[in-house]
Amino acid sequence: MQLSKRFAPARVFLLLSFVLLAPALSLGAYSEYELRVIDAKTQLPCSAKIRITNSRDRAQRIDGALMIDGTAYFTGGLKMKLRPGQYGFRLDAGPEYPFMEGHFILQSGDSDSRTIELKRFIDMKQEGWYPGNLALSGRTVDLETIMLADDLVLGNHITWNNQINPWAGKPITSPRDEFGAFRSLWELGGEDNRAGGKVWFARMNEPLPVQRLQPEYPAATFFQADVGSGHVIAASPLEPDLPMWIARDFVDSISILGPEIEAYQFGEKHPLAEKAAEIRKGDVTGKARLALDIYYKLLETGIRLTPVAANGTNEEDESSRLDRVYAKVDGNYTPDAWWDAVDAGNVFVTNGPLLRATVEGYPPGHVFPINIGEKHEFQIALSLATRQTIAYLEVIKNGEKDLEISLDEYKDRRGVLPPVTFTDSGWFLVRVVTQESGYYQYATTAPFFVEANGQPRISKSASEFFRDWVFRRAMNIELPDGDQRNEIIDLQRDARDFWQKRAKMANAP
Repeated sequence: MQLSKRFAPARVFLLLSFVLLAPALSLGAYSEYELRVIDAKTQLPCSAKIRITNSRDRAQRIDGALMIDGTAYFTGGLKMKLRPGQYGFRLDAGPEYPFMEGHFILQSGDSDSRTIELKRFIDMKQEGWYPGNLALSGRTVDLETIMLADDLVLGNHITWNNQINPWAGKPITSPRDEFGAFRSLWELGGEDNRAGGKVWFARMNEPLPVQRLQPEYPAATFFQADVGSGHVIAASPLEPDLPMWIARDFVDSISILGPEIEAYQFGEKHPLAEKAAEIRKGDVTGKARLALDIYYKLLETGIRLTPVAANGTNEEDESSRLDRVYAKVDGNYTPDAWWDAVDAGNVFVTNGPLLRATVEGYPPGHVFPINIGEKHEFQIALSLATRQTIAYLEVIKNGEKDLEISLDEYKDRRGVLPPVTFTDSGWFLVRVVTQESGYYQYATTAPFFVEANGQPRISKSASEFFRDWVFRRAMNIELPDGDQRNEIIDLQRDARDFWQKRAKMANAP
């Protein structure tokens, strides 16, 4: 495995200092400054976001710009009107450019402009990797600006939910908003968030009537026949009805990465309440790691749900996050080709590092057939580009850590990892974790699968884990006795039988 030559230094900073020395006016006067950002190679304007703070570290509002949590989003250029003083800034044009940090000083009444050239350290689209965010909310015009600044190609716009349907009585001319040459915002995305958990609907041609429903009735699966060619996403591996949704073949992918997971609230009757209680107080990574553990258990049952990521971006404290899923598109990019790649599991998810891996020339999601009992070694070809400091790299095999090495050790090995060995069915993936202390920052490939004699790996203990989950969920259905309760309990009973049958099919502990 060759170490990517694009493995950039952990952080790239540009100290940008300038003092404007025109004659000072009154102390109350403002200074005007125009910032332009261009791509160093193409000399074309870049979309970006910038956070400007004063000497007291308070974010400054930039009039006329889209402001989210103190960060200004803009396309090409930004005109700023600021009081005299010293300011710090952080400029970010997405994960393929180095971010810039520095400071500047403005004197009273000055006016000036500056052009900053940003040089990509990697072009993911040239490699066929295209980023998407599967749960955006806000105004279309704002989301276009956000997608450009964060360099997103595809977004799922959540426009309807359990409270509202702005499309009611309106003609729908096109489900997609096309902008920025090849970018797409799917306008008919929706959300159903009730007692059973949260699901997102993407690639929809019309809204679903999820408004004014009871918390427990009907189940989200009630709308399964109405989804059509749409794509259903479990908002996290922590949703109470997840085992039932899977038993009904309701969801197409599962979001394993995003701020919502870290903010997830477990009620005392949640099926995972006991596991959540084991998270140490103050552990900001605990819920994110629990979500990954649940996802790995799901893979252990032989269920192959594509991992994805989402970040609402118009919520407070989320503007600096770049949670996303990259899909590998062979040939010309189209939105349909992107969704096909997601359906096939040809993805990686990240909120920082850019991690690409192939095995024998195949992307994640590929299934390798072997003969049972015969030893087969799989060599991972890995490319990694990052703006962050990497703490360690892992290979996960069948839910367990098969390898963990530091970045220094990885470099000492010249980018060559030991092969992953199988003599039976299983799966494996690669994950890198950064040294970010504020949240769990990592990137992971989707799994690669190994099938011995055409059979997936099915773990008995993992299947029983989800069977027991269903028991706990069913015990806490909050509906009075009657037809509605019986209908919901029947769904949970069917799910119990599904997981019990899977446990009996098991070919692994």
